[in-house]
Amino acid sequence: MNLTANRRPPFDDLLPTVEWQVNGKCNYDCTYCIQSRKTRVGIPDHARAAAIIAVFGTLPGRWEIKMSGGEPFANPSFVRHIVPALVQQTPHRVSVLTNFSAPAKVLEAFCRTLGSRLRVTSASLHLEFDALEAFTDKARLYRELRAEHNPGSSFVVNSVLVPGRLREQLEVKSALEEAGFRYFPQLMKIKGGVFPYSGRDKRLVERLTGGSFDPRVVNRAPSYRGLHCEAGAWYFTVDQSGDAWMCRTGKRHAHDEEREAFMGNLADGTFALRRHGGPCRYSICPCTVPVLRKVVRLPQ
Repeated sequence: MNLTANRRPPFDDLLPTVEWQVNGKCNYDCTYCIQSRKTRVGIPDHARAAAIIAVFGTLPGRWEIKMSGGEPFANPSFVRHIVPALVQQTPHRVSVLTNFSAPAKVLEAFCRTLGSRLRVTSASLHLEFDALEAFTDKARLYRELRAEHNPGSSFVVNSVLVPGRLREQLEVKSALEEAGFRYFPQLMKIKGGVFPYSGRDKRLVERLTGGSFDPRVVNRAPSYRGLHCEAGAWYFTVDQSGDAWMCRTGKRHAHDEEREAFMGNLADGTFALRRHGGPCRYSICPCTVPVLRKVVRLPQ
């Protein structure tokens, strides 16, 4: 498979990124999860995961492989096989989006295996399943693990702004920031867009976000329609089966008869990068990764 190894990103500040849904399974069942229960299934077998990683090893240059799920640590092979294979078989850096439920000894093995290759840990706090104090204590322990094994990595705590439960987020924000952690609020997404908050909740959202629209501060899931985006060329998403899509929204909006965002499958040899990007065609960008990695080109 030739992925044109000599290619370079068209912009010096663009960080090539893959978002890999390592498995569909999640050990939580949050009432506000945008992923439907019927899609939160499936763990790739060893051969399929190995084939996906082999393709990652052929990507041009150095990428960030951001792993999510479901819950990536719910894949029994995640720390034992997948993470070591990424380190051994690719030059890429690794990030993870996790509900932070993995035991401390598993998190320690994860940090130790990745070493300097760990870039970002995004830990999602779900108050339906986690107590704030216990979550914060584990975050402190993880800070010590990262200081020992991954001193160049960063850590952020995501939390969904669930309608009707925003006052408890004020406590979350205060406690996390007092403990020295970065709090990153996310507006709740529903099919087709962002939840229509009531007037009272809107005021609380603005208190929690400080009124910021900066994607480094809050995820408001805006639209970048019409702006140049290198999705498909220097950014793409992969699900647990190996199917690849230009972006999350492209996958969500795809139909069997209209699969313009589909890029093939990494495990069966049909995957191909696009040559270049183009104008964004979608009304929502549900994740801040494309804009923060400069895949989406904002006006200067």
